[in-house]
Amino acid sequence: MHDLSKLASHDCKDLRFILTDFDDTLTWEGQLPVETLRALAALKENGIKVIPVTGGCAGWSDMIARALPVDGVITEGGACFIGKTLDLHLTYEFWREESTMRAEQARLLDEVNKVLVQFPRLKLARDQSYRLTDVAIDYAQDVKPAAIEEKNACLLALTALGLNVKASSIHINVCSEGYDKFSMAQRVLSQVYGLSEAEQQEQVLYVGDAPNDESMFARFPLCVGVANIAEHLSIMTHRPRYKTTQPGGLGFAELADFVLSARSF
Repeated sequence: MHDLSKLASHDCKDLRFILTDFDDTLTWEGQLPVETLRALAALKENGIKVIPVTGGCAGWSDMIARALPVDGVITEGGACFIGKTLDLHLTYEFWREESTMRAEQARLLDEVNKVLVQFPRLKLARDQSYRLTDVAIDYAQDVKPAAIEEKNACLLALTALGLNVKASSIHINVCSEGYDKFSMAQRVLSQVYGLSEAEQQEQVLYVGDAPNDESMFARFPLCVGVANIAEHLSIMTHRPRYKTTQPGGLGFAELADFVLSARSF
């Protein structure tokens, strides 16, 4: 990885979209820094659309779409895109039919509960009731200190059952097959915004902090990790090309300042 300063100014000139993870990328230590909110507002004012791409629940993502200066939210690891109409009403577009995904979620929840009895420190995430498609296991959000060993063992147990699992900086997310952050991002960029694959490579930057961002780092040449990604690099195959010096939302603000400064020349 290179320092953010190595990102060429000309690569920022055609930038139209910043796709970003949410937890520990826009937030830091569980809070949304003032610097992050200012950065989001500044990007919007300068014509750059920001779309969070999160493993967070649909209920949380609905609030993000309504309350923050973003263009929409890809939620639950790529299961659904919450968009905005011109009059700011929200729309929900699921990867598959909502009823099908809700039925798949019920099956997954049953499988996960059977596994969790082996790991008493791990719990269903408190936001599970607000999820529409997946199952989230908390290992580092409300579980303190973080249950890293249990998380790793649980990942192995779930994978052995053939389940589709990914770890964020706070949760293990279990979802049905066929999609991830990138597949939904590609669908949204092409079908909602009309970008060709070539345009996506040139006009989209992704920023994240954890292994569940690897599908994005692997496919977007313009990709950045906030500084706290360092703790996960040893287990990651696909890493971002650039990194910020600051963690979480402070790193996102650092990136926004760099992009806007580069575009001003």
